[in-house]
Amino acid sequence: MPSKSMFPSGAGGPFGGGSGGTNPLMFILIGVLALGTLGFGIATVVNYNAASVATNTLKEQVAAAVENAKKEQKKADDEAFRLAGESPYRSYVAPVEFGSFEIKFPKTWSGYVDHQQQGNQVTLLVNPDFVRKSQGQDELMAGRILLIERTRESYMQAYTALVKQGKLKQADITVSGQKAYDITGVFQDKKTTRVVVVPVRDKVLVFINENSKYASQFNEMLAQAKVIP
Repeated sequence: MPSKSMFPSGAGGPFGGGSGGTNPLMFILIGVLALGTLGFGIATVVNYNAASVATNTLKEQVAAAVENAKKEQKKADDEAFRLAGESPYRSYVAPVEFGSFEIKFPKTWSGYVDHQQQGNQVTLLVNPDFVRKSQGQDELMAGRILLIERTRESYMQAYTALVKQGKLKQADITVSGQKAYDITGVFQDKKTTRVVVVPVRDKVLVFINENSKYASQFNEMLAQAKVIP
């Protein structure tokens, strides 16, 4: 006896359509999947483009900032060069380990500097024309600046007796906002005319004028000195 179908003729099962017919739900599912894939692709492209734009914008901003920084630095350098050209002075700045003090002296003068780790850690000689030696001895210096590893008390002892004898005079003075000692008179070396002692922590910074012809320039060096306490 021929078997009978569970479904009416032409029904083709629960999804409709007869045998060999097209399933509408399948088309809907395919369509939804296609739309989802298309949407994902569009979103990916949009996000990629947005990221590329953001990256390019950031690069442009960084490049612009670098270029502006270069321009500002050049402007500052040009201004510093202009001011240096206009100033009648030039500077010696001690290394950081020696306190970074700064001494200004006429730019037309000659200078000589010696650095040592102990004792006289900095010896700066400045003089018009040349820093000269004769018979192995320095000629009279307009300015001799020394950073010495000695305390104020220890260094000043060399002058105490001579001050008491009246051969030297001692007065207070201010250098770079710090209390210092100004000593004048007849010194034992027969060439020094003035000594200014600036205590700097456990050391002393000593300014010496030997050639009195340059006393005014020596005063200018004192006035423009920058000493970090």
